[in-house]
Parts: sequence; structure tokens; C-alpha cells
Amino acid sequence: MEQRIELAPHCSLTPFGAKLFFAFTCLISLSFSVAFLFLYRRGWPVLVFWALEMTALGLALYLNMRRRRWSQTLLITDAHISLTTRSRRGEAKQEFARHWARVKLRAPRSRLYPSRLLIESHGRAYEVGSFLNEEERSRLAERLQALVGGVAESPPLEFDRR
Repeated sequence: MEQRIELAPHCSLTPFGAKLFFAFTCLISLSFSVAFLFLYRRGWPVLVFWALEMTALGLALYLNMRRRRWSQTLLITDAHISLTTRSRRGEAKQEFARHWARVKLRAPRSRLYPSRLLIESHGRAYEVGSFLNEEERSRLAERLQALVGGVAESPPLEFDRR
């Protein structure tokens, strides 16, 4: 018996949609900037700030589109926990003995930082679901703690369709 959990960031915008959104936003904001330029003779700094804003928006969209290729797969069997992380750099795989692994949800250092969900065993710790929001991360932590159990306890894997 095994349990498979697939994790991926929320990226509902397609690459074509991102390009369309960026082009539309550039055109609309450029028209306001040019109108302001014609209304005030010394309004040329508006174009500089328009270019800076559109550069920042383009960078944010680029980073969001890059992030959509990232995913994690957790495979929990009676004996092992396998964590496969896929990103643009490739694929990395970690394995833990289920009997000795434990799941920890670490509180954030301050309100500005997110909590961290870790799988630990034998001095190794790997973060799971760093791209999830707090609610999703805490639900995943509860689910993993029920599947993995504590150190030296391995609850039976039951079929769960969550």
C-alpha cells in the first residue's frame, strides 16, 4: 500500500495570458503617461517611472512563469518516504526510512516569514511545500503526521482520497 501526494504552486496564468496581460497593461498605462506628458510640459519624469513600473511588472511575471515548473511528489510506502522535487534545474530525490522519520511544522521566526514544514530523519531535514500558503501547509502537516507518525511508530497506511 502507498500514498502519493502531488504538490505544485498555484499558477493559473498561462504564458500566453501573461504576455497578453503585460502588453495590455503596458499600452493602457503608456496612454495615461503620454496624456500626462502632453498636459504638462515638464511631465517627462512620468515616462521614466512608467518604464520602471513596467520593468518591475515584467520581472514579477517572469519569476511567476518560471516558478510554475516547480513541483514536489511525496510517495509514502510502508517502509519509505520518498520526496521528489522537480524544478528548472532538474530533479532531486530524497528518501527516508518511514519508521525513523518525523514531520515537523516549524513556527516562523516572525510574522513576516512563513512557517516551514520539514521531514526529518537521521540528522537530515528537507522542506516540503514551501510554495503553499499557511492554511495548506498546516493541513498537509496534519495529513503527513497521520501517515508517517512519530519516531519508531508507523501507523498503517489506509486508503485516503483527500
